[in-house]
Amino acid sequence: MKRILSCSVIVLALVLMSSFALAGNPELRGTWVGMVKMITKDGKIKENKAVFVIKKQEGNLFSGNKAWFAEDKDNLITEGFGGIIGADGVSLYFAEHEEGYTLGTLIGKEKMALYNLESGRKAKAIYYNMERIRFARAFVDIDKDGNKTIIRSEIVKVYPLNAGRIMREADLNKDGKLSKKEWEELKKKQ
Repeated sequence: MKRILSCSVIVLALVLMSSFALAGNPELRGTWVGMVKMITKDGKIKENKAVFVIKKQEGNLFSGNKAWFAEDKDNLITEGFGGIIGADGVSLYFAEHEEGYTLGTLIGKEKMALYNLESGRKAKAIYYNMERIRFARAFVDIDKDGNKTIIRSEIVKVYPLNAGRIMREADLNKDGKLSKKEWEELKKKQ
């Protein structure tokens, strides 16, 4: 009996330790959108929108790309990144493929605050306030018992990696470059 009890305690301890280890890495894959505030080296403050798509995650390592429209460009700009989730489970560290580093904090499961610093001739500091995309698909009216008492329910679907599909659909001339004009046309249709 003591032997069975001892084995049970050991198995329980191992299960608990493995569940704590798994709980340490939050799920980041998905599409994150938000507002961007930037100050350039000449003191100009700009605001814009950006999208981060985290396509791959293995443990505390992740990768993806970010996209935005710059004021002086007609086409969507994209840049890849790789990143690490810190040991605390909320700190985020991004290494961009072209230039700069982004540090951030995960705020719950659906929000993150990011800080990008770039030095040199294109020096700037950028703050991203990002939120994971969720789309409300429909509202459903339910008259369960037929007495005309309607229950209105919202059905919510999550499309975590839809940014690539949306950008391909918006690229009307199929040249592989999404222009501001094409993006505005897509927004009018929705």
